[in-house]
This record gives sequence, structure tokens and C-alpha cells, in this order.
Amino acid sequence: MSFALCNSAEEPSVSYIFPAGGQRGTDVPFKVGGHYLHGEASFEMLGPGVSAAGTIRQTNTVWFEGPIIPLPASQNVEDYPKDHAGEVRIAAEAEPGVRYWRVWTSQGATSARPFVIGELSEVIEQEIDGNPIRTEVQLPVTINGRIFPREDVDVWTFTARAGQEITLDAWARRLGSPLEPRVEVRDSKGRHLAEAVAASGTDPQLSFTAPADGTYEVRIHDISFGGLQHYVYRLTLTDRPFVQAIFPLGGRRGAKLRMHLLGAALPSSQATLDLPAEAASPFVTQLKLGDSCTNPIVLEVDDWPESVAAAGSLADASKQDSIVLPVVLNGRVECPNESEFWPVRLAKDQSYEFDLRASRLGSPLDSVLTILDTSGKPLAQNDDLGGDQTDSRLTFKAPADGTYILGVKERFASRGGPKFSYRLRAGPQPEPDFQLKLATDAVTVLREIAGLSEEQKKNRPQPKPAQLRIDAERIGSFASEVELSVEGLPAGVSVKGLKIAEKQPKTELNFTAAPETRIGATHVRIRGAAKINGNTVERIAKFAVPRGQPSLDNVLLAVAMPTPFRIRGEYLFAYGIRGSVYRRNYILDRNGFAGPLSVRLADRQVRHLQGVHGPAITVPPEANEIEYPLTLPPWMEIGRTSRSAVMVSGAVKDRDGSEHIVSYSSGEQNDQIIAVIMEALMSLEIDRRSLLAKPNTEVELRVQTRRDKSIAREAVRVELVLPLHFRDLSALPVVISAEGTDAVLRIRFGGNPGPFNMPAIVRARTLGSTNPHTAGAGIEFVSPTAAIAQ
Repeated sequence: MSFALCNSAEEPSVSYIFPAGGQRGTDVPFKVGGHYLHGEASFEMLGPGVSAAGTIRQTNTVWFEGPIIPLPASQNVEDYPKDHAGEVRIAAEAEPGVRYWRVWTSQGATSARPFVIGELSEVIEQEIDGNPIRTEVQLPVTINGRIFPREDVDVWTFTARAGQEITLDAWARRLGSPLEPRVEVRDSKGRHLAEAVAASGTDPQLSFTAPADGTYEVRIHDISFGGLQHYVYRLTLTDRPFVQAIFPLGGRRGAKLRMHLLGAALPSSQATLDLPAEAASPFVTQLKLGDSCTNPIVLEVDDWPESVAAAGSLADASKQDSIVLPVVLNGRVECPNESEFWPVRLAKDQSYEFDLRASRLGSPLDSVLTILDTSGKPLAQNDDLGGDQTDSRLTFKAPADGTYILGVKERFASRGGPKFSYRLRAGPQPEPDFQLKLATDAVTVLREIAGLSEEQKKNRPQPKPAQLRIDAERIGSFASEVELSVEGLPAGVSVKGLKIAEKQPKTELNFTAAPETRIGATHVRIRGAAKINGNTVERIAKFAVPRGQPSLDNVLLAVAMPTPFRIRGEYLFAYGIRGSVYRRNYILDRNGFAGPLSVRLADRQVRHLQGVHGPAITVPPEANEIEYPLTLPPWMEIGRTSRSAVMVSGAVKDRDGSEHIVSYSSGEQNDQIIAVIMEALMSLEIDRRSLLAKPNTEVELRVQTRRDKSIAREAVRVELVLPLHFRDLSALPVVISAEGTDAVLRIRFGGNPGPFNMPAIVRARTLGSTNPHTAGAGIEFVSPTAAIAQ
């Protein structure tokens, strides 16, 4: 089937996997939060030691409304991902570390995101709404949680002995989470002991020594008290040896590496490691210290000789023997306003490269690299490589034979410390070479439309080609062109731009899919070939990943089905009554599509919804217009403007008989449901705002409603709406007749009611109308022990 007026697709996206990791040797059920997955999606997890079913399916989405969002924050766009369930099996022998996962549908593919394999026992937060409730864990442990809703604080407790060294290691940024964690430790009396916050895009770590035997509390929240479904974290609490920094940051293949360790619970600050002769760089390992292994550490390895003998002053450097190149110089700026100096022997007219690696190796050092003569005169200097890279690199041609001084310092004089380490690779300018980098690891190619007339092409052109940028890192004097090829390209897909021109840093690959191309996704690899010194050299393009994580050398290329239909409205700015149903008319442009459609609120919204919700409506094949009902909650702020977007989806049958669910949504102003919120037509009052929840008793709560004259003759149902985690209490609903205004709710407490960490809601709802009105009031329950404490 083909449609003459379509040239777009609503690509899927994902914002989290929860939990974001698991212990090796276990099966881990997980939920993926996705947008426009339409009930299910294809799923893959890459790397050794993991296996997962190839499909995730929509399940119940955990949702907490949270606090009312004030202006102007409530005017920001906001996504509402739907949970999709899956399970991953982690082999017992799986190496700890990161694996990657992707999702795709008939309308596109998502980029890879991390999933972490750990060694320790794992706990998954049992999420509940309301104020934090302490949850006990046993050390060592990795906690999987999320800060949701906004202003959420998670509280975890554990016992420790006096003098026990304990480390807290939070993962958020490393998971792709927007959470900026603040982690705090308190003692059993609530006194502050230690804290750490995220800095410079990193995740927080802290270590502390327990001052006494007892119970301790860890609190974690967003530094700005944000929070949503995708504010996912992993928090490891351990009393095992934990390495926070090492010096030097690497070593020579096939040699012994003697390291100085910084961390907690370390039996020694020194360790020796035999680096394998064939070790890849970066090299990830764990140190065996006593009866325990440390957390994974990441080392850079090289084939050049290594040195750690930096001079503390220019005068001292001038007195030392010159270092023969090539060499890797290992140093650290241990104190503020400190510099290190290295004397090196250079030859006249020889070109050298000095590549200082610090931030690329996880060091906080923001380096400045200077080349000086022996009198201290600067000859060349570099601060940053460019972009967001704070490391330094210099290419230098020596004007004469002799000794030159390499100076290294921290850019900001107030900074320095034992973690401010670096490796300075000093040697002849590298031989010509190149590396290729992928700008992304997933590409969606929208399939072209068959049978368009010339007139139709004028009104609605074919889809634009999908682009994939390939960056070339030119090494040494390499300046030649690079010929590219795409391996595994599916039939019907063509590509242009397969050349990086001479001296150019990049090219854009342009993918198109012919009308007969099969809808689906496949892995492709980008290979580059170039002539270097008469020989053909080939390189595979790779996607840049954080240091120590496995590389990605394939692209998930999805051929997508265009959406034939759309939903549209005319601009309407109207008033909406809070606590009621607001209705909006839409037109469906089917463009030849004759099947049923489904309309619901879009997964991505132009504004925070403020509790607004609506149903999924099935539209029969013969219908071209609909009326969509939107429920406005009774607690919305009067005078605020609500803006909501809807989406339409349907199953399109392809020429090969396969069916593909596609969708369309629009945030354009004409298509929004816009309502300025007015006062409700019904209110509710209760005679008490709090009740003592005494076990095995019954209490009465008097309720009074007031109705506008326009709904005065409608009966009202009154009920107690409880948070899902409340237990051992109940109340039968009551109905207020059309003539009445008052009612009594009889609330029965069982033997162990609670936990009471938030209000319940007494809700009134009119009956007998297609446009019901609601009102509500909060009621606090207080346990007898809490009442005594107060």
C-alpha cells in the first residue's frame, strides 16, 4: 500500500532503562521508558555475557504526579514515556562493566544506552509516592533507584562498626541520566557526617569512617530537587577496598607497573601490576588486595618507555640529564600554583608531538603545556585542544640541537591535588594515519513513496535523505582522501557521500531507501580506506564512548514506514473548568488510509500537563472527525493556560503483507488543546484534615459538597482514594442524592494500617452525565506512634 501525501515518520525514542544494571549470574526484569513505541518494540543488548528477548512490551507505567510546578517551569516541554517490560539474563562469568542496548520500531531506531553489570548484591527500589520512607540494606550492595517525582529524596539505611571505612559511589551521568546527585550520610540521630555532589559533569563519590557502632542513613536527591521518570541512578555502598585514583595513570605493555593508590579500605597505598604484553588500551582490571578485589580501574597502556621523574622547578630541570625521546612522562600537580618540568633532548629541524592526556584519562587537571628553552623563555604553548577538551597538545620543530624544557601546570592556580595526574606522550611526530568516528550509532531512513505524479511531487516531495556524519581524525601528516564503504547495507538502500576529501575533517553520508525496501533494521559498518606511503590502510568507524567502556563499531540502520495520515485542528483559545471534561474537535486527514485509528495524548508534550489526562479513543474507518475529551483535575491553578498535544496511530499493511504501527503528532499551536483554567463548579469540604489511625477501629468523616446551579440536580459519589502503598484501611463509597449535600464516610482501620507518608484524597464525582465534575480534599492519617512522638 502506498500513500501519495506522506513524507514523515514519528521516530521512537527512549529515556531510561530501570533498573540500569544487574548482578552477574542473575536474571533481571527491567522496564524501558519509551516514546512512540506503540505497545511493543524490538530490543537488543550488545556485548558478551548478556542475552535478552528480542521484544519489549508495554506494561503498567509507574506515575507519581508530584508537586504543582510553578511558572515559568511549567511552560517547558515535557515527555511522558511509557514503560515497556523485558528481561536480561546475565551470565555468571560475565565481566563487570557496561553493555549497550537499543530499541527500534517500524518508524526508526534509537541510539545505544548503557546497562551496567556488577558483582555485588543488588537492590531495586520499591517506588512509592510521598515523603521518603527509610529502606534498610546490607553492605556491600548496589542500589538501583530513581528520583521521581520532583523533590523526591530516597533514604537508605545500613549498620556499620566503629572505624569501618565505607565508600559511596553514585552512577547517574554515566548512565545518561539527567540526575545531578547530592549524596549525604547521617548518623542514627540525623546528624550530618559527610556529603558529595556532582561536579564538572561527573558523578559523586565519598568515603567516610563510621565514628561508632550503629545505624547510618544515606540520602540521595537531585541537587536542584528535580526528578522525573528518567532520573535513574545506581548507588554502591561498600566496605571493600575502593580505589578512587591511581598514579601513574598507565604504564608500558609487558612491564611491571608500580602504582600509588588513593581510596578507602585499602590495606596498602601501594600496588604492583604486571601489564600484559598484548594489553589493549584502555586496559580495565581489578586489583587483588588482601582477600578482596577492588572496583574496576582503567589504565592507559603504551609501548614507549615511561618516566615519573619530573622536576619541581625550571632550575632543577636544567640540572637534570635530558630525557631521550620517545617517552611517556607521568606526573601530577599535587599542590595549587605548582608546575612540573621535564628536560628533553631534541634534534634540529625534527618535528615532535607532545600530547598531554589528563581529562581524557579521568583526571580533573585542566592542563597548560609549555615548551621553553633552558633560560626559561617560552617557545610554544597550548591550553586546550578545542571544543570541550581541556587536554593540551603541541607540535614543535626544534630550531637547534639541545635540551628543551616541557612545563606542565594547572590552568587555575587555586587547583591541584593528588588526583591531578597526567600522561605526556613525547616523541617524533606520529607516522601518517587516521581514525574514523561515528557521530551517532543509529540512523533512520524514511522509505520513499511509490507512484508519485509530477504534480504530487511538487506538493509533497520525497523524504529527505538520512544523514550520518563521519569524522576523520588525521594523525601526523596524513592529508589524503579517505574512501568509505558501507558493509551490510540492506537491499534498496543507497548511500552517497562516500569520500572524505583531501585535508577535510568529515563527510556526510546520505542514505535513501527505495519504495520497495523492506521495513526493518539492520547492523551496518562503515569502513574507510586510504593510501599511506603507497600502502592501502583500512579503518572501521567507531562511536565515541566513555573511557573504559566497550567500543561500538556498528550502526543500527532502520528503514522506516512513512505515516500516511495526520490529525489537525483549527486554532481555539477557550476556557476550561477545572474538575471537568474539556472537549476539542479534530479533523483526520487519512490520505487514502482506510483502517481504524487510535487517538490519545502524545508521548511528548509542548508543556507540563499539570495532571491533565485523556483516554485512547478508537476511530472507525469511516470517520474523519473526532471529539477528544480531556479531563482537567480539580487542583489545577486558576488562570493558568493548559496546552496539550494529541497523537494518532494506526496499523499500515505493507506490500509484503506485514503490518506496521505508525503515528503522527503535532505541537503546532493550531493543533493544541488550549484552555485557560476557570474555577470548578463543585467543591468539597471535610470536617477534619487529619485522623488518628488507631488499629482495629472505625471513624466517621463528614463530607459536604457545594454544586453550581448548573449541576445542582446531579447525584454525587464520594469515595476515599488511597495511595497504592497504604494498607489495612478502607471506606465504602457513599452517594449523595441530587437533593442532598452531605455524607458520612466510615473509615475502617485494620490491625496494621500504614505507612502514612502522604495525604489520601476524599473525592466527589457527579453521576449520570457524560461530562462529570470532580472535587477533592486531602486527608492525613496519623499513626498512634507518630502522634505520641509529636
